[in-house]
Amino acid sequence: MEERGRIRAIRAREALPAGPDHRTATRDLAQPLDGSVAAAVAELRATGLDDAAIGELAGRLELSPVLTAHPTEARRRTVLVALRRVAALIEQLDDRRLGTDERAEARRRLLEELTVLWQTAEVRRVAPTPDDEIRAVMVFFDETLFTTVPRFQRALDAALAPDPARDPARAPGDPATGRTPRGPRPPLVPSVVRFGSWVGGDRDGNPNVTAETTLEAVRVAADHVLRGYAAVARRLMQSVAAVVPRSELPPAISNRLASDEEAFPETMRQLRSRFADEPFRQRLGAIAERLRRTQAWATGTPAPTTGRYRDPAELLDEIDEIQRALVERRLERVAWGGLADLRAQVETFGFHLASLEIRQHAAVHAAALAVLEPLVTRAADGAAPIPPRELLELGTAELVPGVTAAEVVATCRAVASIQSRFGEAACRRYVISFTRGADDVRAVLRLAAIAGEVALPAATTSGLPAGVPALDVVPLFESADALTTCGSILDELLGDPAYRAHLATRGDEQEVMLGYSDSNKESGFLAANWLLHRAQADLVAAARRHGVRLTIFHGRGGAIGRGGGPTNRAIRALAPGALGGRLKLTEQGEVIAAHYADPVIARRELELMANAVLLASTEAHERELAAVAADGAAVADELAAVARDAYRALVWDDPAFPAFFRDATPIAELSSLRLGSRPAARGRAAGPAPAIADLRAIPWVFAWSQARLDLPGWYGLGSAFEAWEGRHGADGVARLAELYRRWPFLHSVLDNAEAILARVDLRLGRGFAALAGEEGARIFAAIEAEHARAVAGLLRVTGKRGLLADGRSIG
Repeated sequence: MEERGRIRAIRAREALPAGPDHRTATRDLAQPLDGSVAAAVAELRATGLDDAAIGELAGRLELSPVLTAHPTEARRRTVLVALRRVAALIEQLDDRRLGTDERAEARRRLLEELTVLWQTAEVRRVAPTPDDEIRAVMVFFDETLFTTVPRFQRALDAALAPDPARDPARAPGDPATGRTPRGPRPPLVPSVVRFGSWVGGDRDGNPNVTAETTLEAVRVAADHVLRGYAAVARRLMQSVAAVVPRSELPPAISNRLASDEEAFPETMRQLRSRFADEPFRQRLGAIAERLRRTQAWATGTPAPTTGRYRDPAELLDEIDEIQRALVERRLERVAWGGLADLRAQVETFGFHLASLEIRQHAAVHAAALAVLEPLVTRAADGAAPIPPRELLELGTAELVPGVTAAEVVATCRAVASIQSRFGEAACRRYVISFTRGADDVRAVLRLAAIAGEVALPAATTSGLPAGVPALDVVPLFESADALTTCGSILDELLGDPAYRAHLATRGDEQEVMLGYSDSNKESGFLAANWLLHRAQADLVAAARRHGVRLTIFHGRGGAIGRGGGPTNRAIRALAPGALGGRLKLTEQGEVIAAHYADPVIARRELELMANAVLLASTEAHERELAAVAADGAAVADELAAVARDAYRALVWDDPAFPAFFRDATPIAELSSLRLGSRPAARGRAAGPAPAIADLRAIPWVFAWSQARLDLPGWYGLGSAFEAWEGRHGADGVARLAELYRRWPFLHSVLDNAEAILARVDLRLGRGFAALAGEEGARIFAAIEAEHARAVAGLLRVTGKRGLLADGRSIG
């Protein structure tokens, strides 16, 4: 019902006002919806930017949501699918045009679904496999993302269309025809969304993800997207029924039809028989057949594959030809209608749907190199062949639990195999967890080279042929030390001639990932946020010194304790220069369903991202942000240092805290739940409740939320406020209040803290703490006192009478 309420609110705010006669409606009379692309363009125009500058900015826009299989979605797939059926029925009941019998039938079906749902098991009996997770993500593509992307693209295009009444000189189209931006015309910008995925590629701490899993992930994705294109082509074939004499066909279409006759004689015979004088239907039927054969080739299905598409560019060329021919026949509305939507889908999803990314821990690469490098050296020196026993050990001796050197080689070869089949875009990024130095990046490139050199038995490498993948290596900085030194690490890396030669082959573009979850677990909420903000600034400075185009990949979770919170607000609070028109971030676990299960909400989420990126990527915004950040940096340094000390004193330095955490939260139960294919802790931690140091950030935050204390989202903030006021008095509080109003970073951090503090239930938390005995009572007293300090300090800074007194939802 929360989702349905949000959808109703969005639709109510998008509704057009009545025109002068109270029957018509016009977009000119409507204010753009807050957070929409139209609102961003209106705001940019209000600042004085002309349409050319806004168009240039939009042309640089790149939105890259990356879907992950992180186990924060506690609901079974069965429950999620049932909830989608319930949502569809509620959507039907919202239609005021339903007749009495139709409404009664919809209510009957809704009650039936709810009755079954109430008795459906909510918890999995068997842990999902990586293959299960791959197919679960496909549900969101099939039901939402595939159709949402062109709708979002149309919203962006409509917002960018110059207003001829305001600027006639820039109105697109042919002035001789009087065509306006609201008429049919080509899109002003190409598709700006590119989805990524870690599902089937993220093997950090998950030995269940293998080279074969990675290959299967790409096969499944290709199967879904190519079937989707073929369905669109068949639908268009039924509708684009224009009659055109053969003699009037453009040469490009005539030539294509002749090629189709040679490639698919039986298919074309049937199409000619059905659509004798309708060449566009014939062409779209041929496209559907080519896509069917491409799908068979991509998935290894026994079926003819001659005449298939070699790559998405060939399909785009054919769409272009049909669009031009339709325009010549004065069928612009058809050319820039459904065909334009298909083009947007192909530009966005290619033949791979989402770019699969590999992730592995830096320690695995170092261990693999230690084993493999001597073998390569021995082979280069012409030494005797490697004994079978040593080769066998490569496939059996574990570098870390569940991972062998042969599996590392097989991973690189799997990437090379995917690239040879689907192109580099299908799988080209390799993320290194817990990067601590430039050597961690060099190690991955060396392993990729070894994968193409070392001769290993097929049995140890999944039968994959040797091959060197083309990689964009992405260091992931997440510890406090790494976040503090990431700028100098990137400096060293970009100053290395060998690495710069590699980067030149990648277009002099470097991607760097920042980890929000583990940094919070190590340093606490406020300190981690400030570490991440300063890291962004340091990385931007290093990239600019070396003339490299930087993309910062934000590894945000859904919970505030893992970097979550309103995305739009967080984007506008990023460090100056951290965007440049490009946003890449993870969409994890339950967030995928929250953002992308419904088409209305999915489009709204994409618009919120685009709105914030456009507004935060202007030079004026960056100058203003830099000025206030310079003013507030020393303040944030002081607050973060105190907050970190307070957090670590409790979580890491109090010897009784691990037992308190084990007894006062359901961490043991959560660790045994079958939420995902990945273990709750890295390594083979003993016992049902792993040590805090081994525990992943996801179950850490999840446990605190179940205990209703949400400690990772606020602890340490109260001590920071109290120490600040003690040192600087009332003037210091006034300065914080001013920074809160002016500095998007501080505003976002404190608003997120306010939301999580409002959700804390100390009464329930006290009940959980009672399970931990006398020491539990002592630790809970410290938590309760810190909560009181945090709330009091926050209200003094924000000037509010109470938490969320401005009417905001907890969200």
